[in-house]
Amino acid sequence: PKKAPGETLHPGIEALFVQLDIAEQIRMANFPRHRGVWFDNNGLRQFIPYGEDSNGSWFGYQADRKKLQHILQQAAIDNHANLIVHCCPDDVILKENRVVGVLVNHKVFRSKWTIDATGRQAWLAKKLALSQTLYSPPLSARFGWRNETHPELNNQPCFTFHEHGWTWTAPVGDNQIAWSEMSIGTPSADNQQPKGLNVTWSIRPESAGLGYFLLGDAAAMLDPASSHGVLRAVMSGIMVSHLLAGYKSGTISEQQSIETYRTWLQALFAHDVEQLREQYANSPVKMAFNRTIV
Repeated sequence: PKKAPGETLHPGIEALFVQLDIAEQIRMANFPRHRGVWFDNNGLRQFIPYGEDSNGSWFGYQADRKKLQHILQQAAIDNHANLIVHCCPDDVILKENRVVGVLVNHKVFRSKWTIDATGRQAWLAKKLALSQTLYSPPLSARFGWRNETHPELNNQPCFTFHEHGWTWTAPVGDNQIAWSEMSIGTPSADNQQPKGLNVTWSIRPESAGLGYFLLGDAAAMLDPASSHGVLRAVMSGIMVSHLLAGYKSGTISEQQSIETYRTWLQALFAHDVEQLREQYANSPVKMAFNRTIV
């Protein structure tokens, strides 16, 4: 894992950490916690807490991405995964329109199922030339760290909306903040993407097929304001594991596992799209977003 700006995690991921048996490792990592988010809209700042239940208030995480990835990676190794590092796949191996493995550094790795967890790179999806459906105008995001303090935020992150996007500011300790900025582009004749990481809302309808599944951002992409990127990635991995276990035990067919995953992912994506559109409809970004909506 490489060092990268912090990852803000929705409180819902805490239950998944327990399910993956890494809750103690996450606790020991001592990631900063926050109980909600400030929304700065047209100069009016309002704090929205995540909520609470009988156990108390819900808290999100401002996780060090390198530490988080190391914890998840080690959990896979501890559960007998074989980790091969410092290499990239060269090609996908197909047999009668079925994915049966990958070619890596001229070495063949065959498998009953190949799972693409390459994020926005979507390596397998691109190799298979899978179609992609867009749900937003071109969106781009940039992120990094700055040495700043914002005592008025009381150690809670803040979304500040403006006409062409938003800025995210999250205190991470040691007088440092993690920041992100999203910008809305205007479709041009050459379809040039605005500078930064491409976070245009999109989904690949064929997120599962013969011999393969796509996880997380490789299957569906939303901009960081959804706050569910890591949550969706982990959930999709767990879902695929359940489906493959069911297929192996004979309780569901291969086609059922494929169709179930596609339907589940589409419903999850559609829910987040609806939530984001509602959020943007009540912010200064509304005009730019609606003017260039696909």
